[in-house]
Amino acid sequence: MQGASTEALLAAPTGTRRPRRRGRGPRDVDPRPGQIPGLDGLRALAIIAVLAFHFVPAALPGGFLGVDVFFVVSGFLITTLLLREIDARGRVDLLSFWRRRARRLVPPLLAVVVVSVVAARLVGGDLLVGIVRQTAGALTFTSNWLEIAAGASYFQSTSPILFVNFWSLAVEEQFYLLWPLTLVVVLAFAPSTRARVGAVAAAGLASTLLMAALFTPGSDATRVYYGTDTHLVGLMGGAALALAWADPTHRAGLRSRSWRRVRGPAVLAALLTLAALVRWSSEDSALTFRGGIALASLATVVLIAGLLEAPSPWRRAMSLRPLVWLGRRSYGIYLWHWPVLVIAGASCPMPPAPSVGPASSSVRCS
Repeated sequence: MQGASTEALLAAPTGTRRPRRRGRGPRDVDPRPGQIPGLDGLRALAIIAVLAFHFVPAALPGGFLGVDVFFVVSGFLITTLLLREIDARGRVDLLSFWRRRARRLVPPLLAVVVVSVVAARLVGGDLLVGIVRQTAGALTFTSNWLEIAAGASYFQSTSPILFVNFWSLAVEEQFYLLWPLTLVVVLAFAPSTRARVGAVAAAGLASTLLMAALFTPGSDATRVYYGTDTHLVGLMGGAALALAWADPTHRAGLRSRSWRRVRGPAVLAALLTLAALVRWSSEDSALTFRGGIALASLATVVLIAGLLEAPSPWRRAMSLRPLVWLGRRSYGIYLWHWPVLVIAGASCPMPPAPSVGPASSSVRCS
């Protein structure tokens, strides 16, 4: 995983905080300027799922789907930012866009990589297996493809993989690199919002079908899980929602009485669907790779749509101060948690303990 960041995968946007309006509850937080209320809370739910999967996998065996929540959030936010820039300036300044992403993502990532590599050198042992490849992948945002090429496994590794969670950051960075150019092409050649949304949704569907086609039950699923080509559905789902929301007609629909009537039940259904997937999916289930990841992404699209435009109980719940606090720190938490987990497990002499998440790393110290 991780997210994702995100204004980018899991990195929270910067800006000054608006003063709280009178009448607001003490546990609610006003969004920062330009920020969409409730998205930080959704990030918080995603990072909780990922942490639970890595620390207590038996409790949430499908917690890895939290990464797909991050993907949808990132696809939505990045596309929204690009569309706003195009609307304001008539074009996208690619170099400026990429510099902004780098400023948000690279400094904390460098800190994690440097500290983790130094700690791994001090501890030694299996932590050093593939450390050069892992470090190169982390620093170049190519972890997913380098691990695939090396035949490494996310699910069945016999040695701890220090930067295993960086695969999702690689997918997102590759999206940030290519998506602005792709979006410009979509806007130029698709004549209407419906056509644009359809084209982007079709790309997500094609990625889902490719994942299903390449997945072989009983075999290691790292290739289909790590592959940018096979794991685009969440990013494309978020991008499709952003394209629809940018259209005044579709945006007005989110303020309509008919949408308000169905919004509550739709959000509840999406939340229950996502909760069920996180609780009962597993990394060795064919259903996960043949529709489960896509369904989790679709549910997240509905949850984000429920946060847009008109206030709602769902938006207020996702704006609670503890969730906002956690969501704004989700990128850093995602970066640090796995290397710390692996290094702690390798540093503490202990009897065999239950595995924790991918790579079967034990972390209990006795």
